[in-house]
Amino acid sequence: MFGINQITWSEFLSFLALCLAAWYMLIILYSWSKSKKKENELHYETSDAEIIPGTGLQPIAVYSHELPSTILPVNPVENQRIEASMYEETGMDEGMALDHFTQKNHPALAAKIDDFQYQQ
Repeated sequence: MFGINQITWSEFLSFLALCLAAWYMLIILYSWSKSKKKENELHYETSDAEIIPGTGLQPIAVYSHELPSTILPVNPVENQRIEASMYEETGMDEGMALDHFTQKNHPALAAKIDDFQYQQ
């Protein structure tokens, strides 16, 4: 049908290569035309707009009395010890149904919330 069963692999691959070459040629021509339009624009790296000619860069004065006399500690907050309770075996855990977590304000989850272990 439509001659598809008569196409050889070499014809098919040459058609794909032709399409790919045409696509890349289109991209190259498009980018070349865009670059021709922007030739007169100045880029940030090449522009002189930020520095006024003749002024140059001005140094900033820094005095020793403006700096702290001692080195500040990296972590000024004292380390807090975290107390961890030992795991207590409570027996076989049968788990909970997924409905307990997916339904809002499920009564079985509210009754079970006190059994959960968490650390503050």
